[in-house]
Amino acid sequence: MAKNKNHNLVQRGDTWYLQKLVDGQRLKRALSKSVTEARRLRDNYLQEIAQHGRIADEPDTAPQQVLFGEVAQSWAKVTPNRVKSSTFRDYRSALNYYILDRFGNLPISDISYLDIEEFVAELECSNKRKNNILVPMRNIFKLALRAGFIEKDPMALVRNLKTEKPDIAPLSMDEVGRFLDSVSPRYRDFFTVAFFTGMRFGEMAALKWKNVDFKLGVIRVRETRVEGEEGRPKTAGSIRDIKILPPVAEALRSQRRVTMGKSPYVFLNFYGRPLFPHSVNIHVWKPALKKIGLSPRPLIQTRHTFATLMLDAGEQPGWVARMMGHVNLKMILEHYYSHIKNYQRDDGAAFMKNVYDPNVEPGDEAGGDEAGRGGQLGTA
Repeated sequence: MAKNKNHNLVQRGDTWYLQKLVDGQRLKRALSKSVTEARRLRDNYLQEIAQHGRIADEPDTAPQQVLFGEVAQSWAKVTPNRVKSSTFRDYRSALNYYILDRFGNLPISDISYLDIEEFVAELECSNKRKNNILVPMRNIFKLALRAGFIEKDPMALVRNLKTEKPDIAPLSMDEVGRFLDSVSPRYRDFFTVAFFTGMRFGEMAALKWKNVDFKLGVIRVRETRVEGEEGRPKTAGSIRDIKILPPVAEALRSQRRVTMGKSPYVFLNFYGRPLFPHSVNIHVWKPALKKIGLSPRPLIQTRHTFATLMLDAGEQPGWVARMMGHVNLKMILEHYYSHIKNYQRDDGAAFMKNVYDPNVEPGDEAGGDEAGRGGQLGTA
């Protein structure tokens, strides 16, 4: 194995530093912008430490500098019990593949706002992924601030990057019908429920018969399944009761003959196990789309399909939001505004007809009727 020529050296900006643990204390010394010169000075310092136990001009009570990597290790010990396993795995992946390589050996008090912004700018991934990478960094710096390792949190100045809205490629009612006719019969009930409830895949994979109430006509969403791990839904709004529409009731009654009494789960795969999104996506969803001549699209389009079908039919946006587990109308307006009934009109016709002058016929508001305009406004 090749010897590491830069052992005990770390580069920050243009400058190389000597960094070494001496008698339990963290020694840091700026050396040179030239790596060759830095190596020479490092070797001199290391020789001096070996002979005298310290650098001659280094105070005996040098303050200990805590490395970012050390704080990250402490954070990793206390975090698993506070988040889902799948979430922590993503945090750990971000640390191991991106963050520690850049900041692990730096004193956390020396890491500046500009260092972090430069790091983000150099990342070669989507803005959404960059924002996700920043999450464990934010938590580590918060821990360092509470522990007194830093006086200010540089992450407080770092803003998340703007992300593009996901593409909405829902199926029309005709396409839904053709899809259900073409999909594997084993999964027809599953996709019927998906299209007409707006449930997330994880919520359906975790759905148990105890949470299907035929008498009250509701599905109680109380659990979700992510990467094989079951738990409570991520947000309070996701815990909800979904109205069972007639096609959903029919599908659930059909599914009852397949899994009820055999498993607590409503939906199972060919092997009698809970569903996994990757398998359903590759082996069921995409083949059925291709069979009816539709382009590939993510599984989440079943959820978008529910929203657009309901809004196109004139259902109230608030009801659609509740069914989907949104606590307000923000997501509905951002993603599905063009599907809200009569949005295209946007011409004040409803105001003119119902408030300003109920006697005006639709389409007559801009017809140039002087009496109609003057009579309602009055004279100046």
